[in-house]
Amino acid sequence: MNHVLHQHPFTPFDQLPLEDVSAFRALAIPAEILPIEIGDQFRHRMGTKSLDTSQWLPSDEETEPTIAMKRELLRLRRDEVVGLAEGGSDAAEEAAKLIAEFCGVPMQAQGVGALVEASLLVADDIVVMKPMGDEQQLVVVAGVVCSPSRWSIQTKLNSNMMAVHKPVPQYADHVGKAVDTTMARLRADQPMVRSNWTIEDHCALFQPVAPSGPLVQDPTQLWIRMERQTLRALPQTGGSMFTIRTYQQPITEYVARGKDVASTLYSLVKRLPDDVAKYKSMLHYRDALLAWLEPFAK
Repeated sequence: MNHVLHQHPFTPFDQLPLEDVSAFRALAIPAEILPIEIGDQFRHRMGTKSLDTSQWLPSDEETEPTIAMKRELLRLRRDEVVGLAEGGSDAAEEAAKLIAEFCGVPMQAQGVGALVEASLLVADDIVVMKPMGDEQQLVVVAGVVCSPSRWSIQTKLNSNMMAVHKPVPQYADHVGKAVDTTMARLRADQPMVRSNWTIEDHCALFQPVAPSGPLVQDPTQLWIRMERQTLRALPQTGGSMFTIRTYQQPITEYVARGKDVASTLYSLVKRLPDDVAKYKSMLHYRDALLAWLEPFAK
């Protein structure tokens, strides 16, 4: 599978848009999830906050095109975006019912079919976890993931949180225990929300694999990718669910939001350790990106 360059986040990474998208303009990433600076050194942080249930999975101008993208992926590439482990159907259905209730829509299907049905009600991806095995560890048992940032739901099934994040440098040392503690304390009536950022050289939301090498030459061709992530308990099955809403914005439009935004991004990129910069697809671009960002940040 090869990356095909284009400027339309709702077209898969390995295809060209089927229609003229020259008029497309990405939605500005919501201000409440923009990255912030904490301290003066790099550190992975949970950064979770309590979330009013009424604000759990909000809609915006990109919800409809994201759902349309999901519908096509489910039609043509279902095996790449839907995952189910043995014993995960009940937790998948419980998660689906919570989403359906939030959207005010009756649920028709069962098991992972219900999760697929629920995934077409919201723009968010859904990952479901459940206690399994002798130690009753929370592991990934189901998911519908149509906006992966260079990973696949199939590779995460039957993995606990530490294993899921094994590719993330310094994760275990910085936040491994904090994540496990947070997951154990989740409540159904009190979702939690956090955000995550990276910079990529391709705009596609559906991007399950990394390219074999750099895709662009100029830092102005990069995109900032932000995830709004929520966590919520599934009390009937003892599990939990993790939702991921992904936004992509051209970096030129992102820094045009103002000096504070550009300065924060400059600082965050500059402090990244090499291994984390490589994981975030930025190591090759970092020096050129910092040189380009500096006038906007100063």
